[in-house]
Amino acid sequence: MEIVVNIFLQNLGTWLIVPMQAITALGYEQFFILLLPTIYWCFDQALGLRVGVIFLLGNSLNTFFKFLFHTPRPYWVSDQVQAYSHETSFGLPSGHAQIAATMWGWLAVEVKKRWFKILALILIFLIGGSRLYLGVHFLSDVLLGWTLGALLVWAFSAWHKKIGDWLSKQSTLVKLLLVAFSAFTLLGLVLGLRWMVGPWEMPAEWAKRAGEVDPYNLEGALTLCGTWCGMLSGYVLLTARKGHFLAGQGDWKRLVRFLVGITGLLILYFGLGQIFPDNADLISYFLRFIRYTLIGLWVSWWGPLFFEKLKLLQFRKNS
Repeated sequence: MEIVVNIFLQNLGTWLIVPMQAITALGYEQFFILLLPTIYWCFDQALGLRVGVIFLLGNSLNTFFKFLFHTPRPYWVSDQVQAYSHETSFGLPSGHAQIAATMWGWLAVEVKKRWFKILALILIFLIGGSRLYLGVHFLSDVLLGWTLGALLVWAFSAWHKKIGDWLSKQSTLVKLLLVAFSAFTLLGLVLGLRWMVGPWEMPAEWAKRAGEVDPYNLEGALTLCGTWCGMLSGYVLLTARKGHFLAGQGDWKRLVRFLVGITGLLILYFGLGQIFPDNADLISYFLRFIRYTLIGLWVSWWGPLFFEKLKLLQFRKNS
């Protein structure tokens, strides 16, 4: 039984709870939601876009496989495992392990430094291991997550330049249509799978330990679809009208861009989160899509234009 791995790690002592929770935070979506615009606004616009695309692809892939396998988490099936973290989605594959392998793996490809590659491997290993200790994943969940993440990095490395070169030759309208088509294709795969699964009820043995969870909730899929639409359509419109901006210029201006940009992002994230309903119905799902589309537009389009108005950013025409 895989559960012996979780029990062994938890028997190392409760002194590891805080360090493992800190490490696992480096694999949460919220961490990368802050990291991605920072790269895009303050270091390298093209790199920020690539990292954003592979992040959203990885999350979509993870959601699809979680819905496909619909397997439990360790603390859902055994009283011997303590839940040092609470999760509401299915277990296989581990989202933390997959996103860590995808994101830190891709950054290791982009950053041509040996020390960074070593650091990335350590983080990937520790983030996956933290999920075992916290009782939220089996070993197979983590291993499959790492495998899917590595495969996505390989595929993205092999194809992103070819696809980028082809897209650069297309008109703005074609690019926007492709953004919409790809976004709703990703969403359609998840919705189609959910429809094929049909009515599903969590086994009573899982439910009594898992607590209030809704593992087939569609909020995550709508979040990804909206962010994809906003981020990529914003990038297409920005580069068509203004060209590319010089993200690497101005030390103090980088800091101000980060502070102003993150403030705008948080206003949209929390402000609209307070205004829009958060229910499992069609209206709530539509408004969630709108909310994250606006967030994506702020990151890729409106934010840089606002920075230019404040004289915090310069554009390079026809780059």
